[in-house]
Amino acid sequence: MNVWLVTIGEILPTEVKEKKQRTALLAEALRGHNLLWWTSAFNHFNKEWLFKKDTILEISEGYKIFALKGSGYKKNISLSRFIDHRIVAWKFKGLAPKMPKPNIIVASMPPHDLAYEAVMLAKKNNIPILVDIRDPWPDIFLDHVPTRLKNFVKILLYKDFRMIKKTMQMADGLIAATNAFLQWGLRYTQRQRTWKDRVFYLGYKKNKGLNNPEVPEKFSNLIEDLENKFNIFFVGTISRSYHNPFVLLEAAEELSEHDNIHFIIAGDGELFEELKKKTENYSNVTLTGWINQQEIELWLEYSKIGVCPATKNVALPTNKAFAYISAGLPVISAFQGDLKDIIEKYQIGLYYPPNDVDALVSCIKRLYEDKDLYAKMSSNAKRVFDEMFDADKIYEEYADHIEKVINEYRSGEGYGFD
Repeated sequence: MNVWLVTIGEILPTEVKEKKQRTALLAEALRGHNLLWWTSAFNHFNKEWLFKKDTILEISEGYKIFALKGSGYKKNISLSRFIDHRIVAWKFKGLAPKMPKPNIIVASMPPHDLAYEAVMLAKKNNIPILVDIRDPWPDIFLDHVPTRLKNFVKILLYKDFRMIKKTMQMADGLIAATNAFLQWGLRYTQRQRTWKDRVFYLGYKKNKGLNNPEVPEKFSNLIEDLENKFNIFFVGTISRSYHNPFVLLEAAEELSEHDNIHFIIAGDGELFEELKKKTENYSNVTLTGWINQQEIELWLEYSKIGVCPATKNVALPTNKAFAYISAGLPVISAFQGDLKDIIEKYQIGLYYPPNDVDALVSCIKRLYEDKDLYAKMSSNAKRVFDEMFDADKIYEEYADHIEKVINEYRSGEGYGFD
């Protein structure tokens, strides 16, 4: 069967040192089908061009990527990003009908304009389409403007809200990374949930053949110093986002009298140099810089707690939490929504309010001092990961769901370009 995946802003499988994300993992699970992944020629993470023009790339037999060149952008929340996505959506609209027809389209959202064009193409040509909700665009834009301007911005984005409503209503089914996102999408559809509407968590693909990760030479002395400490681990982008790790420095300062407690902050980004400068006088904080998949596994092995800081109330999914629990690390998180519910329901960690340093320190001390509680939460984390968040299981189920939708559609009206 021919399957189209329409997703931008993700790591491509050509970047072999990077951790595979949702679409790449789904593509792996769909092996045996012919895959065409429509994406952007722009790397969302380092803000650099992957390709200088529209490019079709063959990953393997029956698996191609079509990268469309937009205009690029420097900031995640910016007019230039908005324009870039419009250009990519416009190009998709023009080029997609010229390609061999798919049996199904799976379009990610955001960006909402590209998902909209995918839905319009599917409905015009009687092709089933699933919309995978990763982020509640354009609603989330309202979180970045002052309260007094929200109504004005709603009017300004009237066409975008209308676009997302049509996208949700015309999709054959909604897929979501969290239960909260699925409910958000269903509110736009104004219908009841059906079997085609499913939640598939981001999950984490653990390197199961790497029980004792090899220590790279650049980390050998560091590991020797830290292997017997109570290490608190953060991995993520060091940027002006809702999950930047600067609050960990304040926690480290308050915990400086505990010689055995140490903070490891892994990642790179626009604020890395600022973070590096601020940590110069902290003996209990280590910055690793950017690390690859194998090095993430290494630091998980030598850590005791994983942290998901947040600067404000946010209910977005974060795959760092799934990485932590894959190694049996209890999670200390400031996230709302599904992650907070999962932490509390399955007792795999502790919640603290965003930016509340005292609460964060209290959570760390509790797990450091209460060995029985720590052991219980660590055991729970391993079990919950195996049952719910192993990416191999999640994306096999996701692939099965796609096949089921295709088969149901085949037995009905049929499909194909006019």
